[in-house]
Amino acid sequence: MILLGNAAWTLLATHPVDQIDLDAVADMAGVERGPAGVLSGSVQGLVLAKMTRLDRQSLMETYDDIQDAGAVSIREKIIEGLLHWFETYAPYRSQINHLNQSARSHPDLALKLLVSLEAVIRRTLVMSGDPALGLKGMVRVKGVAGVFLATARIWMQDDSNDLAATMKMLDQRMLRAEEWGISLRIFEGGRSHDVSDGSI
Repeated sequence: MILLGNAAWTLLATHPVDQIDLDAVADMAGVERGPAGVLSGSVQGLVLAKMTRLDRQSLMETYDDIQDAGAVSIREKIIEGLLHWFETYAPYRSQINHLNQSARSHPDLALKLLVSLEAVIRRTLVMSGDPALGLKGMVRVKGVAGVFLATARIWMQDDSNDLAATMKMLDQRMLRAEEWGISLRIFEGGRSHDVSDGSI
């Protein structure tokens, strides 16, 4: 399954998802075509499984970084988590571009990508110290997801080694989201209280 996922991911660099043939994936992976179909089901499923592995890798690396960071704010931890996702996927901008192309004409794929993104955001918030519970928690997840999507447009064009433009946009968008959240009482308290409580 991992071999098939890696092969599908490689082909995604040059083709949208809906133009990748499962037999071509099997051939690249060195797996017989019949068993490949049974194991994978679809190219879309293979691609999403590969992204799940990359997301898990990014989250675990971020968790380790957060544990070593000491007393920093929840907001800073969230920014670190989102920035590390961009760093993890930096070699795969072509894949992300083709996924976006396919998602525009395939609502099922768009929905799965959104659900996957929100799951990553929720786990990022939780390990940053925000339990993201209840209605306010759901709104915070969606708000940070919005920050992520807005920043991703800059990231796609940011070829600097340190992702400086991405970091600048991420910081600006998070600050704006935090201000809106506080004004709407989605986040409790102000930024001066964000080191230890459940607000961003």
